[in-house]
Amino acid sequence: MAKLSFRQVEAFRAVMIAGTTTGAAEMLYISQPAVSRLLGDFEDSVKVPLFERQKKRLVPTPEAQILFDEIERSFIGIEKLARTAEELRAFNRGTLRIACMPALAHEFVPRISQEFMELNQGISMTLQVRGSEQVANWISTQHFDIGLSASGVLDPAIKTEPLARSKLVCILPPGHRLKNKACIEPHDLEDEIFISLGTEQSVRYKVDDVFEQAGVNRKMLLDTQVSHIACTYVLAGSGVSLVDPVTAISFIKQGLVVKPFTHFVPFNYNLTYPAARPVSQLALDFSKLLKTRIKELSDNSNNLFKLA
Repeated sequence: MAKLSFRQVEAFRAVMIAGTTTGAAEMLYISQPAVSRLLGDFEDSVKVPLFERQKKRLVPTPEAQILFDEIERSFIGIEKLARTAEELRAFNRGTLRIACMPALAHEFVPRISQEFMELNQGISMTLQVRGSEQVANWISTQHFDIGLSASGVLDPAIKTEPLARSKLVCILPPGHRLKNKACIEPHDLEDEIFISLGTEQSVRYKVDDVFEQAGVNRKMLLDTQVSHIACTYVLAGSGVSLVDPVTAISFIKQGLVVKPFTHFVPFNYNLTYPAARPVSQLALDFSKLLKTRIKELSDNSNNLFKLA
C-alpha cells in the first residue's frame, strides 16, 4: 500500500462527515479540486472502493464506513489531547462540553447555555449537535462531559438518567382545518400530506405503526431526519407531522399550531455521562438547570407537554 498522508486522511474524514467534496472543502478551508485530489490519492493508497458516485453526492461503501470509524477514534484522541494542552496553557478547567441531539439543540439548550454562562462567569462551553447514536459514541469515549439523546443506550461506558419522559404532539400549519380541534386523532389526518421523521429514527416506525393499526392512509411525500426541519415544513404549509414537544413548542410563536395527539407515541430525553470518570460539578449544575427549565416548560405548556 502506498504511503498515506495525514492530509489525505483528513480529506476523507471531511467528505464522510459533509457528504460532498464541496462541503469537505468548506470544513478544511481548501478548494474543492484540492479535496477531490486528496480523496483520489487516498483511494489509490488504500486500494479498496470507498465511494459510489450518485449524482452530486458520494455514497460511502461499507469499507469506507469501517475506515471512517477507525479514523474517527484516532481524531477524537488527537482533539482531546489538543484541548487538554489548550486548557493547561490557559490554567483553565472551567469548560463544559455538551453533545446534543437536534431535538433539544434548536432553541432549548442554547437558551439554557446562555443562562448558565451568565450564572457562572468565566466558564466556556462547547455544543456539538449530532444524532443520538453519535452522542452516545462521544460520551463513551469521554469526548464530551454531557450527552443529551433520545435513545437509552446499554453501554457500560455510559451513565444514563432521564431528563424527561414525554410523547409526540401533532403540528399543523396556520389556518389548518383542524386548528380548533382540542386533540388530534389518527383518522383526522386521513389523506393529509405527512412529513415523516426519517427511517434512521426509531420513532418513525412507532408513528407508522399507529396509523397502520388505525387503517389511516397518509400522503408520504416528505421526510427529514430533524424535527425542527419538520416544523419548518409544516409552518410553510407543506403538510402536517408528529414531533417531540420541546421542538414543537419553540415554533408556536412563529404561528405553528401544536395539538395533543390521542395515541401515545413516547419520546424520551436522556442525560448521559462518561461512566469511567466522576461527573464534574459544572456538568451536575448544568443538568440541574436543564431539569428545572424543562419542568417549567412542561408546567407552562397548556397540557401539550406532560412529564411522565
